[in-house]
Amino acid sequence: MVIAILFSGCAGTNSITESTDSGTVTYQTFYDNLSPYGTWIDYPNYGNVWDPNTESDFRPYATNGHWASSPEGWAWASDFNWGWAPFHYGRWLYDDMYGWLWIPGYDWSPAWVTWGSVDDFYCWAPLMPGVDVNLQFGSWRPHSIYWNACSRDHIYDRNLSAAIQTHDQVKAVSKRITIINNFNTTKTHNLYYSKGPDVQEVQKYVKPTIDQTSIKEVRKTTEVKHNGNTMQVYRPAVQDPKITVQQHPQKILQPKEFRKAEPTQSKPITTEDQKPVMQRPEQKINIQNLPVHRSNEGPGKNNSGNGKGVGKGRVNN
Repeated sequence: MVIAILFSGCAGTNSITESTDSGTVTYQTFYDNLSPYGTWIDYPNYGNVWDPNTESDFRPYATNGHWASSPEGWAWASDFNWGWAPFHYGRWLYDDMYGWLWIPGYDWSPAWVTWGSVDDFYCWAPLMPGVDVNLQFGSWRPHSIYWNACSRDHIYDRNLSAAIQTHDQVKAVSKRITIINNFNTTKTHNLYYSKGPDVQEVQKYVKPTIDQTSIKEVRKTTEVKHNGNTMQVYRPAVQDPKITVQQHPQKILQPKEFRKAEPTQSKPITTEDQKPVMQRPEQKINIQNLPVHRSNEGPGKNNSGNGKGVGKGRVNN
């Protein structure tokens, strides 16, 4: 298992603005485009993370979307108009204080998840920050709250959320999940990601014929859609924040508005001995109670995505 530790800070002025149809973008594209749909939080150790404005039953790679078979592996086709970013770049973290949080990353894949199976179920879980996929990835076990599972004959359903097992059902089998070791590498940085179960195997369980979905790149987020057997994706090259800092030391990458959480105000769920207890209404209140900061407030440093950890670690893909 390869562990990548992230360190990041958040403050400053002179923020970068950029068009979403440019060839190479920075994290500022994430900050600007996702701000209308959620709350950015300056979070301990990871810098700017994003909390989506969603209903209480939201789960990454489970709510409002479905799996599509593509030449690059099983791809998550999200019906959220912001889904082009959080399901194809970066990682997800569950914090008992705030719920699901997305940590930006700079490499695109069909989905940043680990795949598995148990009994008559296919299972998948969003990758946490600090975990990279490699050929020994089977040794990493996510907390049961990260796992999604559905019976094998429903994995290709368009209304997938209706077929997903409850958390208690998944927790009962999570320790027996066998990781599916079927990997591919990203085009930009040759990072490993999981392609998911073999399509021919899946076809044995599902009734409809599995059609291969082609991936077509588009230049604007407004053009992202899944139409028939074509999945239009916006996947620009995203510059590593450390490189952005080197090239533009006076430029600041950060949301125009964000909230700040102190280390004592976070409860990331990472090991099975931790017990999540808070409900979504409580988590929303916790977020609303965090102090608000704006990018034009006072001097600061370039938010590179690795802050004090420059040279000591690396940010998420």
